[in-house]
Amino acid sequence: MSAAADLPARRPAGRRAALGVALAALGLALPVGALSQPLPRQPGSASTGPSLKLSPLAPPRDPAADMAARIAATTDRAALLELLAAGVDKSRVTARLAALGYVDLAAGDQRLWVKPGSGEGFRDCADCPELVLVPDGDVRMQLSTGATPRNVDVALPQPFAVGRFEVTRAQYRAFVQQSGHVVELGCHVRSPVWKLDPTLSWQDPGFPQTDNDPVACVSHGDAKAYLAWLSKRSGQRYRLLTDAEWHHVAASSAKDMADPARLCAIGNGADETAKQSMPSWTAAPCRDGFRTTAPVGSFAASPWGLSDLSGNLWEWVDTCPPDPSVPGQPFPPPICREEEGRILRGGSWADPPAARRLDARIVSEPGIRDQVAGFRVARDLGN
Repeated sequence: MSAAADLPARRPAGRRAALGVALAALGLALPVGALSQPLPRQPGSASTGPSLKLSPLAPPRDPAADMAARIAATTDRAALLELLAAGVDKSRVTARLAALGYVDLAAGDQRLWVKPGSGEGFRDCADCPELVLVPDGDVRMQLSTGATPRNVDVALPQPFAVGRFEVTRAQYRAFVQQSGHVVELGCHVRSPVWKLDPTLSWQDPGFPQTDNDPVACVSHGDAKAYLAWLSKRSGQRYRLLTDAEWHHVAASSAKDMADPARLCAIGNGADETAKQSMPSWTAAPCRDGFRTTAPVGSFAASPWGLSDLSGNLWEWVDTCPPDPSVPGQPFPPPICREEEGRILRGGSWADPPAARRLDARIVSEPGIRDQVAGFRVARDLGN
């Protein structure tokens, strides 16, 4: 057959190629293989073009709507903080973090999002006390100021930060050296009668300590001076806990505090170790391994990540006791005079199990320094 005889057979292919070019110009395409297959013929027609079925184009995606959906579905804090650092929809990201239970707070030169009660620690400076964030809540305490104990309810409407540990000797030394705070000699001891020893101080409380032990022989006034210095240095408001705040922080450990056999697991108090040298002491039926103070954090932490809420040292709180001669006086009292006694909480290395219960309190004059007394910091969140 001659070459001319092949031409009619190629014409349909040529038409299909031309159709492909036209569709491409419109942004359309034939199905794969369509250009190589015979075109369908309609009855009564010698030749016809392809039958096209056009679908409406999908509307373009909205990037803002996609990002909003992504933020709403994200539960990972790190991913949300990456978006926040990149400046992506900041109001929506911060709202999502808040909805997940995180609180925005300042720590040093950083902005952090921390979940109250998580036990996650943060600091305002390298040698500042490590803090944890505790949730708000309603507190019910038992107060014994007379023959009949009474219950007291206090609302704590905002989360607040608390020192994970009692303030240590190293932290207190930094304060004394940098502030010039003068501490007079003299500290009360138990030998075995409670009395003032004029030769002792926080540097020598009458027993050996490491720099990581809690600082003892500190008065309420000494603690307040440290907190004023720390507030000025950090730009945050440091203070002592109130009695209700201390109770709230320690309440999750109440069951262990009431069980003498568990006391050696959660803190350092009068136990079989101490009784070897002080046989007259009433002691817990266990051994914590320490005769006097222990380095902070030596025992099991509370569910919110705090240590030494039971034992080691009594902790000053910034609350004065109610007047027992006034039945039903509000607690805490609305005003505490500067010279009025202050409450201490938590028990110490020298105390029996009964003094380490959740509702146990002692009261001391604010100027007294004692080898069983120290303090823990609190801090408002600040912005």
